[in-house]
Amino acid sequence: MQFFYTPPPLMPVTRPLRIVHVTPTPTGAPWMIAIMAEQKKRGHDVAAIVPSLDGDIAPRLAALGIPCYADTTNIVNSLSHRERIAGLRGLVKLLRRLRPDVVHSHIFEAVVTARLASWIADVPRHFSGIVGPLSLEFEFLRTIELGTSFADTKTIASSRYTRDLLRQFGVPEEQIELVFYAIDQSGHHPELADGARVRRELGIPLDAPVIGKIAYFYAPVNAPLVFGEKLMRRGLKGHDVLIRSAPRVLEEFPDARFVLVGRGWGEPGIAYVEYLRALAKSLGVEHAILFPGERRDIPDTLASFDISAHCSLTDNLAGTVESLLMELPMVVSNIPGFRDTVLHEKTGLVVPVDDPPALAEGILKLLRDREYARQLGQNGRQWMLERFTLERTVSDLDVILAGSTRRAEQHYRLRRSLFRALLLPVRLLPIERELRRILQQPTILRGFVSRVSRIPRKVARVVLGPFRRRRSVA
Repeated sequence: MQFFYTPPPLMPVTRPLRIVHVTPTPTGAPWMIAIMAEQKKRGHDVAAIVPSLDGDIAPRLAALGIPCYADTTNIVNSLSHRERIAGLRGLVKLLRRLRPDVVHSHIFEAVVTARLASWIADVPRHFSGIVGPLSLEFEFLRTIELGTSFADTKTIASSRYTRDLLRQFGVPEEQIELVFYAIDQSGHHPELADGARVRRELGIPLDAPVIGKIAYFYAPVNAPLVFGEKLMRRGLKGHDVLIRSAPRVLEEFPDARFVLVGRGWGEPGIAYVEYLRALAKSLGVEHAILFPGERRDIPDTLASFDISAHCSLTDNLAGTVESLLMELPMVVSNIPGFRDTVLHEKTGLVVPVDDPPALAEGILKLLRDREYARQLGQNGRQWMLERFTLERTVSDLDVILAGSTRRAEQHYRLRRSLFRALLLPVRLLPIERELRRILQQPTILRGFVSRVSRIPRKVARVVLGPFRRRRSVA
């Protein structure tokens, strides 16, 4: 099988770097943890900043010997301008104390926050990890995404689709990089997994066809100005699409089971799970739809599936890498973010977006022809090992790191921090103007941008404080 990608030559980093990763969630982000662990193995000094030490990220990093700090990593969703001011100020102070050579932020809220904080703090290099295309697909979020990208040294797309969107909307070519996020593939091997144990735990017969999906349950969005009309009142991961495909599959394979693994994201996500249970009952398929909750034994859970289905309405690679590493045949929705991993009729089947009958037919095709399904799974694992390994991801990042010599020793200059704090309102002014046009409701600007524009004056006091004290002592 011939694929589209030729890996670049490896370029080792000549000196270890201090790299701080930033995420807006205290839980999850497995790709970030995997990248940090591999970077530590390669000699880099890595640390993380998360909003709280109460989630699972901090203890997982502690087990790896990686320090983790708690501070504000999301000023986008703060409730008041005071919280935004305090949050940005705190992150600036922490970055100036840690003095990293590189800040690598992940997920939209942390990307925006870390961009501004890193720029004010005079961090040598800031890498933005664009983990999904959502912030570029819709005008409101795109205005914020692109408007703050001036603070990036590199804007890293994690799919070709996201890279193409960055190019389309004017991010400078030399600023854009493509690095596929991956996981530690060493733990994902079909011969080492025990899918039979998971089936016994879930009460599923060993010979029953199992269609599975592993993903968080994100509550339907209800903000048309932010996410557009097509996603209104819809779950982004398409769980409802999979459930609506079940009646057709059960007509032909009545003993089939659909296993939806994951937990609700926050209270709205938990309520969404209950809605999906009610949907399954209304369709008469509740006996075939299982909600086992969140599981840590992902390879074993995947091994219990016959087919992995990802029918997101918008997404990046999502869980396709893990599924294909386990040689699972896949059926996915035809969204651009899946096109790097799931190649139609090579590593899986691609069906129209938000189309339960088409999804059902894709599933049935694989259940009817198990040899064809097996071949797709084998092709998928081969493709993942060729390009979507953790070593390849971190090597790609090392190539980017080797392309610059900027280090902490020449940065964290107080005068520059003060100047940038004062300049920030000017840099944010285009965002404010564009959001005015989009929203057409000037009072709403008391939300994000108008409050952010007040931050520099407050930050200036913090940045200037030590300078003033030194001058008074002298």
